[in-house]
Amino acid sequence: MPSALDLFATPEQLRGGDHVVATYALDLPADADALARMTGFAVGQTIGTWLPVPGITDEMRARHEARVLSVLSVPPIDVGDAPERLGYLVRIALPTINVGDSIPMLLTTLLGNDSSTSVEAKLVDVELPDSLSDALAGPKLGVEGLRALTGVQGRPLLLNMIKPCAGLTPEAARDIFRETALGGIDLIKDDELIANPPYSPVVERVRLFTAAAKEAAGETGIETVYVPNVTDRPDRMLDTARRAVDAGARAVMVTYATAGYGSLEALADAVDVPVLGHFAGAAPFFEGPATGMSAPIAMGLLPRMAGADMALVQTPYGGGSIRRLSYVRTAHQMLLPRPGLRPTMPIIGGGVHPGTVDRYVTDLGVDTILGAGGAIQGHPGGAAAGVRAMRQAIDARVAGVPLADAVAEHEELRQAIDAWGALD
Repeated sequence: MPSALDLFATPEQLRGGDHVVATYALDLPADADALARMTGFAVGQTIGTWLPVPGITDEMRARHEARVLSVLSVPPIDVGDAPERLGYLVRIALPTINVGDSIPMLLTTLLGNDSSTSVEAKLVDVELPDSLSDALAGPKLGVEGLRALTGVQGRPLLLNMIKPCAGLTPEAARDIFRETALGGIDLIKDDELIANPPYSPVVERVRLFTAAAKEAAGETGIETVYVPNVTDRPDRMLDTARRAVDAGARAVMVTYATAGYGSLEALADAVDVPVLGHFAGAAPFFEGPATGMSAPIAMGLLPRMAGADMALVQTPYGGGSIRRLSYVRTAHQMLLPRPGLRPTMPIIGGGVHPGTVDRYVTDLGVDTILGAGGAIQGHPGGAAAGVRAMRQAIDARVAGVPLADAVAEHEELRQAIDAWGALD
């Protein structure tokens, strides 16, 4: 006879087992039966039915059914009157045998099944067992590989994106690329709004930009890495990426939220160059306070699991609405050690200019990529001067030189600070 305890477990009971532990935040009326809601959800996301049906055995339940580890009310009211609604943090352990090493199936299991068992809850944390981390590819190169590729140690990397986003012929974009590369920048990527349109094929851009990078390197000693955007439906994306690499691309980029985390995983598998994961399209995953998943999972953990060597992070300083806690924790999900997964290098994008360098290095350290667009292309002295101004700010911060002293020493940096100021 089934026991009332069958759907519950302690963390100690499952320690060392093959379970993904998911934490959800939800809000319910104070008189709602939170335990019943969450056990129904646990059953629905695994065995998949709230009614007994033929074929379900005790052995099947033991191997495949989720277990509720904790249901905590927020605030933690045990006695007395409660407000009309209570928040809850719920931890559920889901057997990895149900999903294997498939990120799409993991997300299907974590984010909801059908209306009879689902709840309005937000996925806010995921704990992976070593077995799943080991089964996932993760970044091939990660932070160490990117530093080896660029030859840069001990400071943030510097990245620019070609503007305008769309409409440039490959030849016109090549000229912008070359002018920027003459400043000695580490990486230049496509904007997310251009991939492989008929007027500007990826492979043609790779050929032209790679030649321009070599020309500029003759003057600067730095061969800028071009990162073409290959986002497309999976079959065409993989074909384009392989042809881009054959043409000389040393990295590729995909907007993982629109192409799918599984497509990012396939891309990382298909090429032996770093993959840049762009967050375009990811905001609907985390903007709702009561549904979806948290930003650190959507933009941090999942791109890392799927194989992004570098990935963009939203920040609260460039006009975005993300909270500081979410921005920092997204970077933590990329960088903090996880068994079986190399770290992903965070890319800070949106409103980055020399006056923001100190803030980002203070928040996240030097294992970051600073993605400056307008501050480079729109610098009063031109794109190359914009690159030099960013490098002057970066080098000063790493060397412990106050920004005011560096401004007094470097004209390009002074012009940038005069134009855009500095964050406190």
